[in-house]
Amino acid sequence: MSAGSVTEPSAAGGQSSPDAQLELELDRITKGYLGVQALKGVSFAVRRGSIHALAGQNGAGKSTLAKILSGAETPDAGTIRLGGTLQRFRHPLDAQQAGIHTIYQELSLVPSLSVAENIFLGRLPRAGGVAVDWNRMASEARAALDRVGFDLDVRRPVGSFSTAEQQAVELAKAIHKDARLLLLDEPTSTLPLPDVDRLFTVLRSLSQQGVTLLYISHRMDELYSLCDAVTVLRDGVTSADLITAESKPADVVTAMVGRSLEGSIADAALRGERSPRLGSGAKERVVISVRDLSEDDRVRDVSFDLREGEVLGIAGLIGSGQSELAGLIAGARRRTSGAMSVEGKPVDFTAPRDAIRRGIGLLPQDRKSAGFIPDMGVAGNITLASLPMFSRLSVIDSRRERKAAGDLVTRLGMKVSSVNQPMKTLSGGTQQKAILARWLVRNSRVLVCDEPTRGVDVGAKEDMYELLREFAREGGTVVIASSEITEAMMCDRVLVMARGRVIAELDHDEIDPHGQAILQKFS
Repeated sequence: MSAGSVTEPSAAGGQSSPDAQLELELDRITKGYLGVQALKGVSFAVRRGSIHALAGQNGAGKSTLAKILSGAETPDAGTIRLGGTLQRFRHPLDAQQAGIHTIYQELSLVPSLSVAENIFLGRLPRAGGVAVDWNRMASEARAALDRVGFDLDVRRPVGSFSTAEQQAVELAKAIHKDARLLLLDEPTSTLPLPDVDRLFTVLRSLSQQGVTLLYISHRMDELYSLCDAVTVLRDGVTSADLITAESKPADVVTAMVGRSLEGSIADAALRGERSPRLGSGAKERVVISVRDLSEDDRVRDVSFDLREGEVLGIAGLIGSGQSELAGLIAGARRRTSGAMSVEGKPVDFTAPRDAIRRGIGLLPQDRKSAGFIPDMGVAGNITLASLPMFSRLSVIDSRRERKAAGDLVTRLGMKVSSVNQPMKTLSGGTQQKAILARWLVRNSRVLVCDEPTRGVDVGAKEDMYELLREFAREGGTVVIASSEITEAMMCDRVLVMARGRVIAELDHDEIDPHGQAILQKFS
């Protein structure tokens, strides 16, 4: 252990925990920030070699708990035992030396360094205590990759590999450092379906090798196909501990939100039933017309008409071109060929502001970098696209701005302390609602949503779906680009994309309850 890490015997008679089957034990963990109590006494245990899920809505305390386990934060009270031994982590190195390694959504790899160098980062093997032993490093890197079932050229830069392969390098790095517990935070958020299946095979293999996995995800289908047990957090406390073989996804959702979602859109998706339509059906008037739209090889020769009141889905595996097509429609990307018209008039968007002027708003996939200004308050972000409505002679009418923002905060059910609260401090679901509010205050007629519920919990998803349904019911038009089949199934019509092209067009009634009609187009 490092000098900063403290390992102590259990307080009970100076002995370690008697249950040798438990790898991780948390007892009454609390943590507060500036008067906000993030954790209020979280307790649960994880069995050695199991895959244990951690679920909860945004703001439930998952991220705080992950930071504590990774050594990035220290709890105010409570105890952590690893293998029965009491632990106190003062910084991440302590947690790593104890055997806890965290793999985040944004991988901590250096793209320009080789696979082997990344696996050995910070502790390069030395020959004779001086020169780097490159042969040993390459050999041990291959062995670590073999444990996770990948055969990569360890001398190539890690940045030259796919996201799934880079994730394998991250796992190999942790395994090479003798990880006994892996904490995975939304590891499938950027992976296409085939790579998700391969990742699950790797994780099951590691579990069989005795590695314990704590798996954080919002996706119920993942939890119930991969995990042995699930702990649910709600408002900083343990809401439920469930064995997946003895429960169902609806039990997790109820524990997360504190109420049953029976009969809701989310419930229908969980049960594998036909998802309710978000739209009420297209009207005759064509709002946007696209002909042979292309952007190099990312989007190729796409043509369709979008009608007033329609909710159009653009479905595809990650990297199929649906996000790029959404960006072209909303002016966030530049076409290389083809034509587009809005309400019969040809347009050539050079920037999002051109689309905004034509009544088109965008909910971007990466809301943190492209959706809002992190340090700006909720009110400022909501009115960002409508400043002339709230200013006179270039001076913002703050009172009027706060009033408009406050009305939308109430209407959308946003959980904020005030309209001045910085956007970066809000949960993912609330951030998405604030971006949606931006286009509502501007009276946009078309909403282009790129992965609108990525990284948000089931309760926030339900809220977003209801808001989009209300927008369409009031005459708005919606485009939803998504890699989630259940999301596409809710649309009036679905364009299925692969390799940048539209390969199929399906009406809502042509899609079966399990979305096989869409999935078959990918194969």
